[in-house]
Parts: sequence; C-alpha cells; structure tokens
Amino acid sequence: MRLVHLTAVGADLPPASVEFAPRLTVIYGASETGKTYVIDALDFMLGGRELREVPEAAGYRLMLLGVELDDGHVLTLARDLRGGRVSVFDEDLRTLPNRLPDRDLLGQHHKDNPDTISYFFLDQLGIAGAKLRKNVRNQVQSMSLRNIAHLVLVDEERMQSRVTPVESGNPTSRTAERSAFKLLLEGEDDSSLTEADDAAAFRRVNHGQVEVLDRAIEQVRSQMTEAPEPAECLDVLARVNAAIRQTSSSMAVQLAARDRLVNERTRLQEQRQLGRQQAGEIRTLVDRFTLLDAQYAADLERLELVKEAGTLLGYFDTEACVFCGADAAHQQREHAVYETVQLAESVDAESAKTQALRGDLVLTLGSVQAELDRRRDRLSQIDEAMRAADDQLSQVDNTLQPVQSDLDELMGRRSQVERWIERWARVDQLEELRASVAQERPTPVDPVTHGITLASQQDFSRKLRDVLTQWQVPGAKEAVFTFDGTPQINVQQRSREDRGKGMRSVLHAGFSVALSEFCTQRGLPHPGFVALDTPVLTYRDADSAGPYSVSPDVSEVAARSVEGDDELLSGSVARAFYAYLSNGHPGQTIVLENQTPPVVDDADCTIEYFTGNPAIGRPGFYPVIG
Repeated sequence: MRLVHLTAVGADLPPASVEFAPRLTVIYGASETGKTYVIDALDFMLGGRELREVPEAAGYRLMLLGVELDDGHVLTLARDLRGGRVSVFDEDLRTLPNRLPDRDLLGQHHKDNPDTISYFFLDQLGIAGAKLRKNVRNQVQSMSLRNIAHLVLVDEERMQSRVTPVESGNPTSRTAERSAFKLLLEGEDDSSLTEADDAAAFRRVNHGQVEVLDRAIEQVRSQMTEAPEPAECLDVLARVNAAIRQTSSSMAVQLAARDRLVNERTRLQEQRQLGRQQAGEIRTLVDRFTLLDAQYAADLERLELVKEAGTLLGYFDTEACVFCGADAAHQQREHAVYETVQLAESVDAESAKTQALRGDLVLTLGSVQAELDRRRDRLSQIDEAMRAADDQLSQVDNTLQPVQSDLDELMGRRSQVERWIERWARVDQLEELRASVAQERPTPVDPVTHGITLASQQDFSRKLRDVLTQWQVPGAKEAVFTFDGTPQINVQQRSREDRGKGMRSVLHAGFSVALSEFCTQRGLPHPGFVALDTPVLTYRDADSAGPYSVSPDVSEVAARSVEGDDELLSGSVARAFYAYLSNGHPGQTIVLENQTPPVVDDADCTIEYFTGNPAIGRPGFYPVIG
C-alpha cells in the first residue's frame, strides 16, 4: 500500500495538492508553512478526530487522499474538513466529486463494524478483527487503526519526545499500543489470552454475594422457629410414617369391604334399571292387549245386534228385498226366510271366530300380567337390597370417618416435618455455598509472555542497527532495542530518552523506518509507508530567496536545538539519511523538514519546497498564505 496524493478541493478554488513519490517525498521549508499540516491531514484521513483549522483553508471543502492498494488499484478517500464520514471513490479523484461515493465509512472505529475507515485499512493489511491486550488482566479489545497510526505518522512533537516510539504517549492506551507493536513484529494478536478477574471488583461482588447468602439463610431460619433439630425431625418423621402405615393397614380392610358394598350396590342399581326397563315394556304390552280385548267385545256386541236385526227384517213384506234388493215380482215366497237364516248363520260364524280370538287373547293377557307382577316383585326385592347396601355403606363410612381424620392429621404432621427437613437441608446448602463463595479468589492472570520474544527483539535490533549504521549515526553499531519494562532504544549504553532532541529524533526516525522494513521483508502487516516530521533538524527560519540558495552546508553544520539540549550530529547523517531513503529503503517515506535536504536525483523521489513567502515559489500547502 502507498499514498498517491493529498489534495484539498473547494468550489471555485484551485486544488491544494501534494504528490507523493513511490519511494521518497521530501517537503521542506520555513516554519509555519503547512508542513506539519500535511501530516495532520494524513492522520485526519486515516480516522483522526479532527483537523485543525488554518486561515488558508477558507473556502476549501474536502480533503482527498489517493491510495494505491497492493494490487495496483488506486482509490480516493474523501472527507469533509469539518470531520464526519469518509467516502470511498474507486478512482483517482483530484477534484470535487460530481457523483455519489462507492462506499461510505465511519471515521471513528467501532467494534466489529466493517464500515469504518479503521476496518477498511486493517482489512487491507489482513488484521481486521484482531484483538489486543489492553490491561494487566488480559482483557482484550478490537484492534483499531489508531493503535498503529502513531507508528507510521510521526509528528515533530512525538519525534523529539522522550516517550518510547512504541507508544503514542496516552497512558490509557499504552498496553494496547504495545500489543499492536507486538502484532506487527510477530504477526500474532492476543485473542488467545484468558481474561483474569479484577481483584477489587471481584471482592466487591464476592462480599455482596456473601451478604445475600447471609440474608437468605436468616430468612429460612426465621421460618423454623418451632422446628426441632434435624436429627429429631428425622426421628419424628419415622414415627409419623409408622403411624400412617398402621392406620392405613386398618383402613385397608374396611375400605375393601366398602369397595365390595359399592360394587354390589352398583350391580343392583344396574339390575333395577334393567328391570324397570323390562317392566315398562311389559306394561305397554298389557295396555295394548287390554285395548284389543275391548275391541273384541265391541265386535261381538255389533255381531249380536246384526243377528237380531236380520231376524226381525224377515217378517216384513216390502216391494224390494231388504237383503238382496230384488223387486217383489222377482221374489219367491220362501226367499225372505232363506236370507234370514243365511244372515244368522254368518253372524254366528263370525261371532264364534271372534270369541276364539278373544279367548286366546285373554290367556296371553293373563300370562303377560303375571310376568309384570313378577317383575314388580323383583324390583321390590332389588330396592330392598339396595337399601340394605346403603345402610351397610353408611355404617362403614361412620367407622372410617374417625380413622380418616386420624390419617389426615398424620399426613399433615408428616408434611410439616418434611418441610422442616427440607428447610434444614436448604440451610445446609446455603451455608455450604456461603463457605464456598467466601473462599473464592479472583482468577489470576495466566502466566503468558506479555512482551516481544527475545528472538524478535534481537532480529529487530539487527535491522535497527543496520538502518542507523547506514545513516552514519554515532554509536549505531551498539544500538539495541529492548522490550523489558518500557520499550526503548539504547545506543552506546544510553537510552533514547536520555539523549538530546536531535538524537531522539534520528533514533525515532530510524525506529519507524526499521519497523517498516522489518515487516515488509517478513510479510508481516504494515501500511508500507511512514511520514516523519523533522527527523534531522528541529527548527529553521523562513527562507527569503528560494530552495538551495542560502542554505547552510550540512556537511559542516551540526543540527542543534533552539533550546540548547541537543547533541551534535555530523552533517553526513543528513546526507546518508536521504541517500538511504531514496535508494536503500524499500518502502514509501514522507519527510517534512525545516532543513534544506541534499539534492535527491531519483525518478521515484520528489522534493517540494514551501517558501513561506507568497511572492516566491509555492508558499505552503495551500496556494496562498494569509
């Protein structure tokens, strides 16, 4: 990954842009010309919270950062100068965008949110979602780009600071920043660590748990004011159970007898129901036969009446026969007598037939009536048996009632004793739990190596010595990087923090460049670029003419701090520094410097001069300085 350009754009204003060369870009010039603003803007585009306002930026709206990914594709990040989201355009954009972005990213890091500028860059490095140890209890946090931004963007204040280059200087993020540096140097995060308990918080929680258990024990005991001791409760329970068994045994015989009586009464009840049903059916049959007998009687009376009427009709002379309707002229003298006899014989025959049927009916009716009487007698016997069974059941129930009362009382007593025993067991459990909780101790920190391995320290120290040696830094061959306690660089048995500003700046620059090379050569995660603000000189007055016109000879003048606590550095360090970055260093470097650098003549390097004078050349990052 490399930076292509940094461009500020606004409506009706010329772009304010700095091109970044593939290998080395040097921006030098007078103080207060916008050199530090460049590194601040880079930090802002990589998720910094805000970009300081400068008068020269009036009217400019967006800051654009061109980034070339490892596959050669160039995209542009755009962010409002006031802050907020970062827009991504899949093209090399140098002007105000006239279309919607291809993607919008949050400027601030959010845990497990892929739509942030932090996640975007870390994903390009292959470490998105990495976990960093953040305190001595091995708690971890989601890695953010801000955890390593200070390793690649080093402003002038941090360059000269006595704080170790591994850290940004914020005490609250110190552990996480050391873990991030370890991740870059060794390629492993801290996701496998086991979190330990916070001792103070654990004690507070533990004390609260003990108090809760004490209250629970007291509450249970308050419900047992009349309860005997556990052993006595068990003895009482045994006696009550024995009494229950004895009472139950005596009740069993009576209950068996009662069951037999109930079953007998049920059987009788079923027989009565069946008998009543059958008696009803017979009674219906009797009623029907009685009605038929009455019908037979009526038929016989009518036949007798017809016979008597026929005999009388034979004594009358009429012109027409009353039997057949023939006229008198067609009748014989004996005709009436004959017809009368015939009628009487017919009536007698019908009467005899009806009498026979009625006789059979009388016999059947008598038989059915007798069966009905038997059924009624049987129902009376069943009713009597049921009354006897009811009397016996009542006697058994009266006998069982006091026994049942005794059994109910015994059962109630057993339930009470069992509740006592259960509460005693609950008290024992709570007291055992309380003792266990009171003895708990916070989980200790796993005995893990929190720093960088000795092998990694030695390998990085060799890389650091190689870089400083090629820069011709005094004592470079004795440079050692240590990670015991505070990570530090030692040169000639003196730590970096004990050196002057000039030496601290050069050693910090050497650390940043060495880290970039170390990671790149081993395939470890690193953005691939570093930006260094004033690595070889702390201050320079404004130029009045132009580049290289009146600059001091760096081979004869040593870099000195205006505060007087710097160490003398040979002018050859500056020449070797730039020569190495323009030819030997494989990564991309952006140097912001006050001092006029040596001439760098390389196709992959550029030098930009900010004059600080609106009348001469380029005055600063923005076209006009207020």
